[in-house]
Amino acid sequence: MRYCQHCHAYYYKKETTCTICGRPLIEKNYESKVITQGYPTIKLKSNKAKFVSKIFGVISIAVVIILAMINFATYNSNPTPWSLIAIGPIVYAWILLSQIVVSKHNYPTKVNRQVVLISLVLILIDVITEYKAWSLTYVIPALLVTTTIILPIVVASKPKTYYLHVRSLFFLMIMNFVVGIIGFTTPFMETGVTWTSLSVLAVGILLLSTMFTFARKDTWTELIKIFRI
Repeated sequence: MRYCQHCHAYYYKKETTCTICGRPLIEKNYESKVITQGYPTIKLKSNKAKFVSKIFGVISIAVVIILAMINFATYNSNPTPWSLIAIGPIVYAWILLSQIVVSKHNYPTKVNRQVVLISLVLILIDVITEYKAWSLTYVIPALLVTTTIILPIVVASKPKTYYLHVRSLFFLMIMNFVVGIIGFTTPFMETGVTWTSLSVLAVGILLLSTMFTFARKDTWTELIKIFRI
């Protein structure tokens, strides 16, 4: 190996002068841990996340097409667009994920605002079109269940910043409870349809229990700050 006595740099290639100071090099064996000429090895990032998202994308498209085709084929015997109940949450799930990716900071709060805004718009449309209770009975519960499943998973992927999102998760849980209670205490939902109210109540309870099970200290600390106990 060649060595520069001034810069204390080793050279693996057969060079005669130092590329740093321009002084002549001497022959010397490697003796100490010094920074040698060249660049560090670059580790290529894996594209597993993109690959998984593509797989789920293909599955989602296939499910949407299959449900739409079945609904179309059986429309004469069952003239209701029931496939939209399943297709809607799938489409919203991808919108939600894209919103999270774009809004890298404070995304839970933005997602909650999005859910509230969409819910109000849906209720308004339902009222304008001779209120049939489809918004509160089916669509809004589907939005809440989808959000309550996806958002905590994304938050849990970065446990160090979990405490920043406790307030947003708690607000999401309250929205689930409010919509669930409306279904059992008011006439604003379709009579006899209780499974949607039970679903939002169940995911709300599941979210609360998960928060206290896996991050009890952070959750309790942040709730104390919120309610100033």
